[in-house]
Amino acid sequence: MPNIAADDTALSINPVSCDSQHGRISQKEVADTRIKRVLMLGYGQTVQTLHQRLKQQHRFAYRIVAIHEPDETRAFDSDIERLYNTAQITDAIARHGISEVWIALPFSELSRWHQLQPLLCQLFVDLRWVPDTATMTILSHRYSDFLGIPMVDLNHPLSTGLRGLGKSLFDRGFALCVLILLLPLFVILSLVIKSSSPGPVFFTQPRLGLNGKRFDVYKFRSMKLRQEGDGKLTWATSDDPRVTSIGRLMRRTSLDELPQFLNVLKGDMSVVRPRPHALIHNDLYKDKLMMYMQRYRVKPGITGWAQINGCRGETDTEEKMARRIALDLHYIRNWSFSIDLKIILWTAFKGWTDTNAY
Repeated sequence: MPNIAADDTALSINPVSCDSQHGRISQKEVADTRIKRVLMLGYGQTVQTLHQRLKQQHRFAYRIVAIHEPDETRAFDSDIERLYNTAQITDAIARHGISEVWIALPFSELSRWHQLQPLLCQLFVDLRWVPDTATMTILSHRYSDFLGIPMVDLNHPLSTGLRGLGKSLFDRGFALCVLILLLPLFVILSLVIKSSSPGPVFFTQPRLGLNGKRFDVYKFRSMKLRQEGDGKLTWATSDDPRVTSIGRLMRRTSLDELPQFLNVLKGDMSVVRPRPHALIHNDLYKDKLMMYMQRYRVKPGITGWAQINGCRGETDTEEKMARRIALDLHYIRNWSFSIDLKIILWTAFKGWTDTNAY
């Protein structure tokens, strides 16, 4: 959305009728040439938010005095004139001394834009377009110039390009340091796991990574292997009573997640980003939660914004999953190195235990 700032340049103001039924303007405002009077075309969610901010922050010398909005279900201040048809627009511009027209029609009302365009081209006022991005569920709304054509990115994560490269280098360097420092703990846990029950030290399971690419996530094995009648070994379920004693401790303290620093070193994961869900969860929720799969527009992480905000452990209801996805998407939209550092520090000092982790 274009930056809107006060302009101290004097403007030529047309005479204004102060006893108009709508949009009454004080004599002080008439004399103050710094105030720009605005006519809005449309009154969607983005413009409603903008309007409230204008009223709260008086340093912006703009006043919305008329709105072309036939839909009476969209309410606004009673002192603002509602224009029901295009024939009223030219008259309102002259009557109110309007100097700018802000076009804020959502995509669902593009037909109105086509109707208004011939009229707008004849107006001697500044025209501004206010994209109603609030009506779209998106990851990002960055504006770019591509071959001279303006384009809007709808789901391009912030953590890409040079900043993404910096994050990747940090992730791998951090993971290497952690693996070196925790090597004695890895050796101890490996010995205890092997002595607790037969089977491998590590448990691997497929997950979706960046842009839906599959990879095997590593964990310390916390359960006994199940022997089937045909001699095939399968893993126990998450609520299986055959979780080993050391396995129960590792799950409670998240120590079973430590081998995922190997995934980070390989480039499959990041230290901080949304946690990778089991494939069965993806199949279950991708059609129920509209933005669910957008979390895979970035690499999965060992810890994330959802985890430090209480969303750890089972997600056995749609409400729990919806909250986790909302937090994950908030992180993707607002990512920065400072947020990553906050999550790492919180996890290091407070995030290793949780009653929701089984």
